[in-house]
Amino acid sequence: MRTSKFAAGVGLAAVLAMGTACGSGGSGGASNASSGAGSSAVATSGNPADNAKTPVTIGFHNLEGGSVSLPELRNGFDAGVKYVNEQLGGINGHPLKSIDCKTDATPESSVNCANQFVEQKAVLSAQGADFGADAMLPVLRSAKLAEIGAFPLTPGMNAAVGDAFFMQGSAEEGYAANLIQLKKLGASKIAVVMVDAPTSHQSYDTIIAPAGTKLGLTTKVFYVPAQSDWSVQAATVLAWGPDALSTYVAADALAAVPAFRSAGFGGYLSAGSNIEIVPKLSSSLLDKVLFSASYYLPEFASIPAAVQPDLDAFTEYTAGLPAGGSVTQRQTGFYTALMAAQALRDIGGAKTDQLTAEVVHTGMATWKGAREPFRTNGWDCAKPTWPGTTACGTGNVYATPGADKKLAPLPDQPVDISSVRP
Repeated sequence: MRTSKFAAGVGLAAVLAMGTACGSGGSGGASNASSGAGSSAVATSGNPADNAKTPVTIGFHNLEGGSVSLPELRNGFDAGVKYVNEQLGGINGHPLKSIDCKTDATPESSVNCANQFVEQKAVLSAQGADFGADAMLPVLRSAKLAEIGAFPLTPGMNAAVGDAFFMQGSAEEGYAANLIQLKKLGASKIAVVMVDAPTSHQSYDTIIAPAGTKLGLTTKVFYVPAQSDWSVQAATVLAWGPDALSTYVAADALAAVPAFRSAGFGGYLSAGSNIEIVPKLSSSLLDKVLFSASYYLPEFASIPAAVQPDLDAFTEYTAGLPAGGSVTQRQTGFYTALMAAQALRDIGGAKTDQLTAEVVHTGMATWKGAREPFRTNGWDCAKPTWPGTTACGTGNVYATPGADKKLAPLPDQPVDISSVRP
């Protein structure tokens, strides 16, 4: 439900709007990493970890304290670790311990975190959000320390196949899913509005245009400058006569949506993961506006029965956090903790005492399971869901606000992108 081939604005929107998400939970018994199709990353055993046993240590790196600071991701991650230790039996009886390391989007701060994880013998590196994370890769690789996260925000992590494992769908999939969803709603002529940046051009040329051709759609891209005059941009786009709009202008979403409606466009308009604009706009402006997410959010009006216990656990374990924080960022942090714990349970099996960074790194390459937290679908790290990426999961959920501004998921979710996958 949330945000290319790595335009910075798109990546940031994915984090800031996060529940983010461009994704799969259930009972978490141990299984072999190469045959874990039955494993599920949420359980309700109610069994605490044994604090007398040696803890299993992982590192967690996240943007905090710099120009972009996302402490709610860490708060959610820490709540997830607590849930794992109190309700899921830790890592097969051993407590899960995290090394929290703050980054400031500079390569140096990310490398510092990687070195800390290696020195303190972490067996896995987990990412909240870190725009300097690519600089960590040489250190992580030399220590055979795998990276896990929700969504890759940087090109190096997105392409680090075999070393990094991101549990939601890739940015590439997000572009394709958007076209598929709009076609399902009857669109045939789609205007794609993107910030004018090299990565946007690459994303349109290599992902969006080919996917549109496969789907039999007519697409045209409109590149706009940052901080556009949206009355002018809307008129330019609508002069082409589209029957649907797909926008990738995260920073300007609050201005863009009203501008297109004021210019007379009444068709479906995809606004990405920018659900923060919903309470700021009238219901009439939000009619036929689509929002995307990698998983089901607390804001959704209807939740699948299998997913509701996941959200209940999340709500319980984050209830003590300060009011006013980003619930969606907390949810992403919580999700990341649960997925990291499930990986360690599956790979460790009955031999958790023998878990090392190298054992986990090897096991991650064939790790798979039946259902992720907050999602209805599973994951398979042996088969990237978009070629050349580190995406283990797939599936975007699209929703549109009702008259009460609650987000109602559309039918047949998550979106199946198999028809356009290269």
